[in-house]
Amino acid sequence: MESHQPITDRRIIRTREVIYETVISLLSEKEFSRISVKDITNQANISRSTFYTHYQDKYDWLDKTVQEKLSELKESLMKSMPNHGNDQSNLEMADPYYESFFENIATNQKFYHTMFTKIKSEEFLQNLYKVIRENLYLRISNMSKEQRLLVPLDILLDYSSSSIIGITKVWVEKNMIYSPHYMALQLTRLAIVSLYRAAGKVN
Repeated sequence: MESHQPITDRRIIRTREVIYETVISLLSEKEFSRISVKDITNQANISRSTFYTHYQDKYDWLDKTVQEKLSELKESLMKSMPNHGNDQSNLEMADPYYESFFENIATNQKFYHTMFTKIKSEEFLQNLYKVIRENLYLRISNMSKEQRLLVPLDILLDYSSSSIIGITKVWVEKNMIYSPHYMALQLTRLAIVSLYRAAGKVN
């Protein structure tokens, strides 16, 4: 439990949180390429040695932050798997997959808004695509095989993954004007007429 967590571990977590919030804040003022470690340490009120204890440089911070956030997303999507019912034809019930996805994005709004609008990293988009595609593959694989796929699996996965990223990017760029649940419900409805039907799950 947290009460038994070593003080040093809590300090590490707190220091990384301060660095994270600082870089996100700086990105609202200038491009990532123009941000220096000195900028980060000055605004975070930490020493350069403290920063380098955790990260090799700002690019190492970015790589580790992206890895951490996408790992959280992947874990969240995996947890939604047991709640994925057999009926994918209910237009009034959001699929747990989309609920988990949009809730995670909303929880990490600052991060995703920064990645989509400030840093615009192709590597990030590729890794996000990979997380979404792999989880969709698992979900489709777990669906009933009573009917054959109407669309080749690779095309189905590529289409669905790209669509999810595209609509998510617009949603984030527009400051999430719709709630995560609303987004999940709309994507569920779209999936019913495309993804699930193409997977041979919905008549």
